[in-house]
Amino acid sequence: MARILSIQSHVVSGYVGNRAATFPLQLLGHEVDVINTVQFSNHTGYNAVRGDRFSASHVLDLFDGLQTNGLDAYTHLLTGYMGNSDNVRAVECIAQKLKHKFPQLTFVVDPVLGDDGALYVPRELIALYRDVLCPLATLVTPNQFEAELLTNTKITSLDTAKSACDELHRIGVPNVVITSAVLDSASGDHTLHLIGSELCLESGAKHQFAIAFPRLSGYYTGTGDLFAALLLAHYATLAPQFAALGALARACELATATLAGIMQATKLHQESTLVNVAANLPRGSRPNAMVRGFELRIIPSRHLISNPTPSFQSFSI
Repeated sequence: MARILSIQSHVVSGYVGNRAATFPLQLLGHEVDVINTVQFSNHTGYNAVRGDRFSASHVLDLFDGLQTNGLDAYTHLLTGYMGNSDNVRAVECIAQKLKHKFPQLTFVVDPVLGDDGALYVPRELIALYRDVLCPLATLVTPNQFEAELLTNTKITSLDTAKSACDELHRIGVPNVVITSAVLDSASGDHTLHLIGSELCLESGAKHQFAIAFPRLSGYYTGTGDLFAALLLAHYATLAPQFAALGALARACELATATLAGIMQATKLHQESTLVNVAANLPRGSRPNAMVRGFELRIIPSRHLISNPTPSFQSFSI
């Protein structure tokens, strides 16, 4: 069982950030404590959002309370949405303190920068993630757009995706998962690819792999947060069982199976609402009834979390 500190966003209603991560991690047998970088009424896909963004001093003060009371015996650290450079620096400080106390700490960084060509955060966070958090990380989980920003590599094929992974290895990250990428291929944009790469820092041995899975139409939010949590949960369980490389690919198969199942359940639920879904609607202009229909069906799909059946197999690249 892992003891996890998860630092990311929180919403009162819906499933993004810590709301998407906590239940799956607990259901898979791990202890989870959370620090929220924001507390919003709902995610930003809705027409209106209320709430507060928390300062780095708030984040550090909460961690100081944990330290003071001896409650900081964590084996894993998971980070998601930071929102500003000060919070990235706060996480750097927390990661260093946890590594000092427990040198074997597994640090999973989901570098939440943006998606589909649009930044969600100030541009200066790109360099901070690349130069500050990535060198401390055990595993990073960027999407295609984020991986391109972090590595200055245009990802159009499995080869260019491998090159992006290699650049992140060069920065110091032993395990990389590009969670979803649209590649130039005969399948067009109906198929997404996950690309993973695990590097043994001692021997230099490397295993690079991919998983192909269908792309579902719709407006899903929180999938990256959910995937990072699922991946951490399975990797924490599997890594001690593998003497060599291979744990990351298996963890990705299990996490992908669960995520695909939850997204399909969400799509079916949204269709049952009979709310029309128009294409290419920007954030802030989507009808709230439609957005609500696409909230991830995590609780009704708990059986897919606790007992995933891998339906998409990894292959070496």
